[in-house]
This record gives sequence, C-alpha cells and structure tokens, in this order.
Amino acid sequence: MPEQERIAKYKEARRHGTAAFPCAFYQTRSDLMKGRPFEAKHHWQEELEIIHIEKGHFRVEINMKRYDVSRECLCFVNSGELHYLYSQDHYLEQACVFSPSVISFRSPDASEEQLIEPFLRHKLAMPVMLTDESPAFSVILKEFKNIGEIFEKESGRDLFDYTTGDAVSELKIKASLLQMIAALKQYELLTPLRSESNVKIDALKKTLTYIQEHYREKIYISRLAELMSFNEQYFCRFFKKAIGKSPVAYINEYRIRQAIRLLRETSLPITDIAYECGFTNLGHFINEFKKETGETPLKLRKKYLYESI
Repeated sequence: MPEQERIAKYKEARRHGTAAFPCAFYQTRSDLMKGRPFEAKHHWQEELEIIHIEKGHFRVEINMKRYDVSRECLCFVNSGELHYLYSQDHYLEQACVFSPSVISFRSPDASEEQLIEPFLRHKLAMPVMLTDESPAFSVILKEFKNIGEIFEKESGRDLFDYTTGDAVSELKIKASLLQMIAALKQYELLTPLRSESNVKIDALKKTLTYIQEHYREKIYISRLAELMSFNEQYFCRFFKKAIGKSPVAYINEYRIRQAIRLLRETSLPITDIAYECGFTNLGHFINEFKKETGETPLKLRKKYLYESI
C-alpha cells in the first residue's frame, strides 16, 4: 500500500453524515458534559469543517499553529489539516463537517468551475479564523446557525451530533453552505491551497498513524524518530511541542482510549483488555488508566453497565 494511502487509512474514522449526504452537525456544551473538559484529539479528515466557538476559552491548533480563543469566532479547517480543540469549562461550540461533494451540482457554470470544483480538487483554502471584525462574519454565522437549526429540528432531540435524511432539509442545508462559500468569495477570503506538502506535518501524521496501527505492540521511540528522520532527542522535543505531551504519554493515552472503548463495547476480562491494548503489566495498565480517567477499569465498566440499564 502506498505511504499516503496508509496514512489516509488512519485519519479520523468517524463518518460525517451519511454516505448519501456527507454532512453532519455537532455541538459541545459544558452543561451536557457534567463538568468534564472538552477535547477533540489531534486528527484530520478529507471533509471541510466550520467551527463556531460561541462561548468559553478554547485552545485551537491547526497544522501545529496554536490559537488561544476567548471570544466568539468562526474557525475553518481545510481538507487534510491536522487540528485539535480543548476547553476547560463553561464552553459552547458547534461544528459543521461536510464533503465538498454536497454542494456540487455538476453544472457547467462559473460557480461550479471557479469555486465548487476547486474545493473538490483541494485547490482552495478557507481562512483560519473570522471574528465579528470581518464583514463576512455575520453573513456566514447566520447561515451556520440556520444549518444547526435544520439539523436539530430534524433530529428532534438534544444530542451532541446530528444527521438528516429529509430531502427538503438537505436542500436547505446545501443552500446555506453555498451562501457561506459565496460570502467567503465575495469578501476575498478564499485563497489558493498550496500544493507543496508541509514535510513536518506529513511526517507527524505518519507518526500518529504508526501509533494507531501498532498500539497493541511494543512501540520504540527510536522507530518513531526514524519515521520523521529525526534523532530521538529532537523527535521527543518536536513531538511534545506539536502534540502537547511526550510520545510515551501520547501512546499510553491512546491505549487507554482503546481500552475504554473495549470496556464499553465488549465483555472481555480486564486482563485481556490490558494485553489487547499493548500493556504487558496489569498493574501498570491500572495505574495509567486511573491517571487518565480517575477511576479503575472495573469501576468504569460498572458505570457503563449502570448507564445502559
């Protein structure tokens, strides 16, 4: 398998929307998270993403550039961009993730040729961030909220994420997405997407992919450094600066996330889950699990069972 295909295989696995209508809407509210902080781990996807930070202080990272956001704004994530979000408390955030194919009508007009097709071919980039200082902000925010209202009404209940299957709703969502793209174009906020690859970001994606692919096995720091063509010392410094934690801490955290998934979805014994997730010592697994979650694996499993009743 070519290297780029292998990396793409391990980008965010979550499907946004449905196969027929690849567009979805998500919201995160501190009052629904029971006091827990919000964290969207480092990931990337082929789809475009528009994020509305409505309330709270957020740490936003896009392609290893950090933005500390403490006022209402819109963030834009282009296809393939590595991104991360974190907020501690009193936060409210929504996101619309969509494939450019949603807004394509395949008609030979100027809008299709100059705007839609370039998005499909990853030739156009949205701006990183907009605040109310931009004349485009209110226009785009209005359409964004309209999309959220359509999805929420379609779902009919208070969820963290929404999808739709109604033809009228889908057409209205398409119209709002097109209005947002038109506003970005009107205010000259679309720029050509540079075709040259960012070597360090691509190498970092390769490293994260390797961890996701081999977390069940012993992972050597020397191997990760080799993937980025760095020596071990420089690799560890670079990784911590880019991700916010050491390679060992990230690997353990990723393994614990997989363990939580197995606790929730399977009836495997705790020992088997530990080994399945790359821990060769049960005591070490339990200690790392408590460090990450504040609870033992058994206690967390009982909580999931109680919540499912």
